[in-house]
Amino acid sequence: MNLSELLTVEERFMIDRLGIVVAPDFPIPRSGWNPSEETVTIRRPDGSEVEAIAQFNQSHFNIPDPTVPIDRRWRVTVCILNTAKEDVPIGSRLLVRNELVNQLLDSKV
Repeated sequence: MNLSELLTVEERFMIDRLGIVVAPDFPIPRSGWNPSEETVTIRRPDGSEVEAIAQFNQSHFNIPDPTVPIDRRWRVTVCILNTAKEDVPIGSRLLVRNELVNQLLDSKV
């Protein structure tokens, strides 16, 4: 399977019963988005790699400022399951199937 870099982890935080949510997130693609679960490779800054399961969900951000555009309110978020926060340090790169990268970069801009 051919993998490409989807993102470099700028921030991550643990949500109980959900997992590690990583940032950045993505605009909803033009074709829409259905939640999915994928095997991903986490390439840490030290060069080590680990595979994990990640969920790609459509999430709503409750932003009270009415001037914030709709594409900032609805996003595709990435949540890494069954992994410790320490296993996904800032600067890690998330590698996924090429097709997933292409789909997520097909945004409504």
